[in-house]
Amino acid sequence: MIICFALATIFLIVGVFLFNGKGGWLIAGYNTMTKEEKEQYNKKKLFRAVGIVCIVCCTMLCIMGYLGHRVDAGLLQESAMVIYALIFIAVILLAIIFAGIYIKKKPDYRHR
Repeated sequence: MIICFALATIFLIVGVFLFNGKGGWLIAGYNTMTKEEKEQYNKKKLFRAVGIVCIVCCTMLCIMGYLGHRVDAGLLQESAMVIYALIFIAVILLAIIFAGIYIKKKPDYRHR
């Protein structure tokens, strides 16, 4: 349980850091791109999308830690955790898919 909350804290810090447009070196692949390759991406959208995915992971880890505590206390059956695990996996995958769609959307130049 403590490990879940420690990892959630790390994801929260990284997520907030990226959501505020900093920490490109934390994104795998982005930090190894050349300057020309980096110019092909909307940096603000990329950082925001990855930050949101990190915050979703943080939230799921906090919920998982809480449910783990309830199992340890005998308030929840261990077999019920399978359903929650599948839901958590689905939520994280959906967050990643929506982040990918958000990043690939064409920018709206009317608001410049």
